[in-house]
Amino acid sequence: MSAPLEVRLAVFRKLPLRAQRTFIAASLANSEVASDIQYIEQLETIHRECLTQATPEQRAHYERWPADPA
Repeated sequence: MSAPLEVRLAVFRKLPLRAQRTFIAASLANSEVASDIQYIEQLETIHRECLTQATPEQRAHYERWPADPA
């Protein structure tokens, strides 16, 4: 049984920026999940909001990826 959408989105919001981006990419690679356009759009909106709220250090760390795998 999967968690309600609101719970899944709340957990997604808590992920580090890189993990969010990876999760979105994996979701798009999964044809079943990718077909839920509204869900993908919600993930992308949350990711943009998190990027906007990120500290300069978090943003710099995020933007170095994938060149810096650490």
